[in-house]
Amino acid sequence: MIFGFNTDVKYGDTVYHVQTEAHLSSHTFQSTVFVKGQCIGKKSGSYAEAADAAQTEQQLHELLKEQHRHVVEAIRDGLIDELLQNPTPSQPASDFL
Repeated sequence: MIFGFNTDVKYGDTVYHVQTEAHLSSHTFQSTVFVKGQCIGKKSGSYAEAADAAQTEQQLHELLKEQHRHVVEAIRDGLIDELLQNPTPSQPASDFL
């Protein structure tokens, strides 16, 4: 089973909570960013191609981890607004690597 990730990241005076999980039925990874319990945005990536290529569960877990890390790094770099404002619904999860 693929597990998700939860991380609190402080940037300036704001604490962001990043939650990343796999949606198995739609073959997507979704990172949701919260501030004070309120969702401020989401970033999704498809892993359908990786799933079709018979990736192991461990490899899919690594893709999930990379997406989570990408969002966390965007916060640390002060770029979370740009990341969340550029919707990419069909973006492959591997693009986060």
